[in-house]
Amino acid sequence: MKKWVEKTVLEPRNKWWAGLTPIKKAYPLVLVVAYCAILGSVGGLRFDLFMSAFIPMVLYYVGPVAHPYLGFLMPLFLTSIIYDSQRYYADYIRGPIHVKEPYEFDKRFFGINTDQGRLTPNEWWQLHTVPFLDFICGIAYIVFIPVYLGCAAAWRFWYSRKGTALRHPRSIQYRSTQVMWAFFWVNMIGYSTYYWYAASPPWFVALYGLEPARFDVPANLAGCARFDAFVGMPIFEGWYGKSADVHGAIPSLHIAYPLQAVYYAFRFGALRAFTIFFYLLMCFSAVYLNHHYVLDLIWGSAYAIIVCLVVDYVQNERFKAKNIIVPGPDPVGKGRALLFRR
Repeated sequence: MKKWVEKTVLEPRNKWWAGLTPIKKAYPLVLVVAYCAILGSVGGLRFDLFMSAFIPMVLYYVGPVAHPYLGFLMPLFLTSIIYDSQRYYADYIRGPIHVKEPYEFDKRFFGINTDQGRLTPNEWWQLHTVPFLDFICGIAYIVFIPVYLGCAAAWRFWYSRKGTALRHPRSIQYRSTQVMWAFFWVNMIGYSTYYWYAASPPWFVALYGLEPARFDVPANLAGCARFDAFVGMPIFEGWYGKSADVHGAIPSLHIAYPLQAVYYAFRFGALRAFTIFFYLLMCFSAVYLNHHYVLDLIWGSAYAIIVCLVVDYVQNERFKAKNIIVPGPDPVGKGRALLFRR
């Protein structure tokens, strides 16, 4: 074990460390200390945010053996830090908040006629809740990010070695790095939408009506409160207390991540059935738990596909620029290669 650690971890690290400039040796630590100091000065330093900065620093200093995992996780840590930062400036740069428009859109195009009048799908489901669905949908809402990470990790670290019936291992190895950066960019585009088309979630309308939006309301558990009651633990109560933006229902990123997983499942030829099932479950859960309108789902799904296509295009251009050979479809095991050239 000792020899393995020396050969696999210490020797490559010592060689890598010797080749670094003083700036490259110091800047991760300086950035983490500065970030924590700034958050601490405004009273915003939390354990999860500290870990979002600390873990990448540790992986960096461990050396080359940990750098593949650093590259894999960095989009997640950046997303976490940027998401939380919005609580300090969101209300100063946000445009008009749309409370009525998403509600009226869903009522017009997806409304359900009842004895009480025409209801949105959200309103209808709040009258037809079932404990079993509360539990299943609550679980989906808890694991939607871990599910995406799990799929991304499987493509990056497992299928990139064994391949699939559709893709050569080397093809997946080259392209699997896209998955987490697609996650990052769909978040960035989603967060930007919060400002030029801010929209209130359906639970806000249920509680406060279609009056002008209020900025003094905390994030609400909505249907997730039924899950907490069912399991007898305040799981969502603690989670949603950390929400950085109440009026950010459009687009639904709860839906964007699972659809991106579907895209890459078909791209790589693995986990197709599971990702399709989870995407459909998340679509239902978002409406059933009263967190998103159908409009939010459509918007989030569109963003997911657009980002994946753009990331694909950018990656292809990088391959062309570097004359990188990427094995193409390999249905008969011959590993036919595609050479991108200018």
